[in-house]
Amino acid sequence: MKKMIPLLLLLVVLTAGCDLTGLTVTTTSESPVISSFGADPPAIAAGESSTLSWNVLGATKVSIDQGIGNVALNGSRAVMPSETAVYTLTATNASGMSATATAQVIITGAPTPPPPPPPAPTPSGLPVVNYFTANPPIVSAGSSTILSWDVANATSVAIDFGVGSVASVGTTLVSPATSTNYTLTATNALGWYSLTITVLVVGAPAVGEPDLVIQDISRSGDKISYKIKNQGDATAGPSTSTLLIDTVVVANDSVGSLAPGESKTETFTGYDYACTLLSDTVVVEADTGDAVAESSEANNSYTKSWPCITTGLIYTLKLPDLVIQDIWLVHEITGDKIYYRIKNEGTATSLESVSALYVYPCKLPCLPVATDTVDPLAAGESRQEKFAAYNYTGTHMGAMVKADSNGALLESDEGNNSYSEPESEF
Repeated sequence: MKKMIPLLLLLVVLTAGCDLTGLTVTTTSESPVISSFGADPPAIAAGESSTLSWNVLGATKVSIDQGIGNVALNGSRAVMPSETAVYTLTATNASGMSATATAQVIITGAPTPPPPPPPAPTPSGLPVVNYFTANPPIVSAGSSTILSWDVANATSVAIDFGVGSVASVGTTLVSPATSTNYTLTATNALGWYSLTITVLVVGAPAVGEPDLVIQDISRSGDKISYKIKNQGDATAGPSTSTLLIDTVVVANDSVGSLAPGESKTETFTGYDYACTLLSDTVVVEADTGDAVAESSEANNSYTKSWPCITTGLIYTLKLPDLVIQDIWLVHEITGDKIYYRIKNEGTATSLESVSALYVYPCKLPCLPVATDTVDPLAAGESRQEKFAAYNYTGTHMGAMVKADSNGALLESDEGNNSYSEPESEF
């Protein structure tokens, strides 16, 4: 190295006064340069969004924390934090040198958020999904919703439909074009656990076309059933539904014609289900083979995750499982009341529980507008309930009812307690 120094000095002397136009000197010993990184606006009210913008030079990798992940050298991203948040941008070059910058989004007048719901029981040692939510769960076409999650005991966490790998705790803004089932999958050395939530996109289907959707999947003994609906405005001809267990096709079911707005419950009669340790991802797809010309071909699939063991015990342990099957509006003398049907799909009687009603859109933290106490339900029993003390104003986008809203019951499936309906379906 000492011998090279005189040579470098000689080169400088020889080139002094010469035109060096066009000469490019590349250095790898300098850190990347973060030209800009900021939030606009830097202060927002709860439920509003801010836009992060950045410009980076000389980096091979750029990432932002708070669940955003890897990004391009230049770009922007809308964020909707539920509380004041500091976002850190990290830029790294090929030599491993890095630079960081921060941008703060301040939430003005934000109330103290409620504690997160209790974690769903999962097999001992597997990842624990404390919560995975969408607020609001019902959006109009072209609008956005914010996905929020909290996962423990996982080495990797991912969300499908383009979200990709995320941190164990975080939020992200999504704008689905059609109603979408988002599945969060958490993995560690012992296996994986997933949870699926639905974001309903409100928008009238194309005039004169049917639209088949799967609304729910249920299990009774070794038989799997599902609810299919034609939410279009034209009759859907005969179709075929397909059942997949862990991505493998295991059964098909022939479905007769469905009138506009008609729904029915079907069963895969030729297939005997047996849960495979540690859990199963169950998918039902409507209109396999696209025999029916629909207004939307992107909303035919519905996914559900069933753990095969619960707190170390075999899944066949008798446990209740509360689900909401439908929501509707009744005009009464005392006001417009929201009714709902709740069912215990488990194998044991459920104790007294509390259902909660949410209306959308709502500002974070989204709190219930009414609750209803539900008497015990025997295994397989369903019942009509209503939120008697609440009058629906009819000025909302939709509503959601959540069974066992305070997590007081131990259920075989803690991920299927919520059901949403757009106001147009009331």
